[in-house]
Amino acid sequence: MQINQKLVDKFFAGQCTAEEARMVSKFLEEPSNREIYLNPSDWEEFVVEDEVPGEISDRVYVNVLDHIHEKKAAKRVKLKYLAYAASVALVFSAGWLVFSTKPEPQGVLTQVVKQVKKPVAARVLTFFTNTSNTKKNYTLPDGTLVTLNPNSEVSFLPFDQGKRDVKLVGEGLFKVHKDKTKPFTVYANNLATTALGTVFSVTAFKKGVFTKVNLIEGKVVVRPQNLLELKGIKTVYLTPGKSFTVNMQTYYAVVTDLNAAPIKKVIAAEPSRAIITERAIAFDNESLAGVFNVLETKLNIQIKYNANQISKKVFTGQYEFGRDDADSFLNMLCALNNLVAEKTDAGYTIKTINTKAKQAMHN
Repeated sequence: MQINQKLVDKFFAGQCTAEEARMVSKFLEEPSNREIYLNPSDWEEFVVEDEVPGEISDRVYVNVLDHIHEKKAAKRVKLKYLAYAASVALVFSAGWLVFSTKPEPQGVLTQVVKQVKKPVAARVLTFFTNTSNTKKNYTLPDGTLVTLNPNSEVSFLPFDQGKRDVKLVGEGLFKVHKDKTKPFTVYANNLATTALGTVFSVTAFKKGVFTKVNLIEGKVVVRPQNLLELKGIKTVYLTPGKSFTVNMQTYYAVVTDLNAAPIKKVIAAEPSRAIITERAIAFDNESLAGVFNVLETKLNIQIKYNANQISKKVFTGQYEFGRDDADSFLNMLCALNNLVAEKTDAGYTIKTINTKAKQAMHN
């Protein structure tokens, strides 16, 4: 019988007859013939040991066939199969020969099997959801008390890895149980508010314009994450009675007093015909005073202007949430009306720009 590539492949696939197996085994005993499948060093690792009964050899052969296609140890499988198949072939003629690899200590193998089979405890996410019309109280595993407003939810994994992380959607008040070894952090709308033991509230609705952190007792640090960090929001340390607010449309952030009186408008707001949707504010032949007043309300910014200087000016267009920002929109609006928007600590001041000064800037 001629030994060829196809027959050798059948040998490794376990498809040979007993006669073919004997022929291929004898063929591969020649170093020059087996070099294309095995390194000489690999072949040398196999040694002939004690003889075993043909019955046991047959069981070994079947077991080898069940495992020769494992992907993680293809080369080692080929080695084992080659050795055992050769043993089976010789058993047919002589009956008492077997090849085997150098076995690892049985105790080590048993230990490895136990490690593989050991189940990993699943870390289950827990949800507290308030779908009612009133506030509800919940107690977290560490003893922290949470008061959830309607349409709000907190979720968390077990507090078993040296930290207490909670995700909030909506609005909630947290009375944090003191534990200096495990910081308590609330993640909401790309803000991470961390405290060891304190009382604070967080407002962070998915489609809300503002995200707020109000500190009642203790101290907290509020760190921006992801988008807010890219927008230039800075880390803030709050003291009791302070509130940190981020406008999620303009990304304007400010720290104020919780009991501060609302800022009064210098100029009374004119009736507005603006159409406000979730995506944009549409102005149709709107007076500039009306435009500024609407922007103040919707973007939570302060815009000061002289009513007499803009009394006859109107605007038609729209402000798109998520695309436009206060700086660029006001600069565009002012450029169209021979005005300039000066940014201040409190917001913006709209001023006129005379023709000579404008020409001087261009020159």
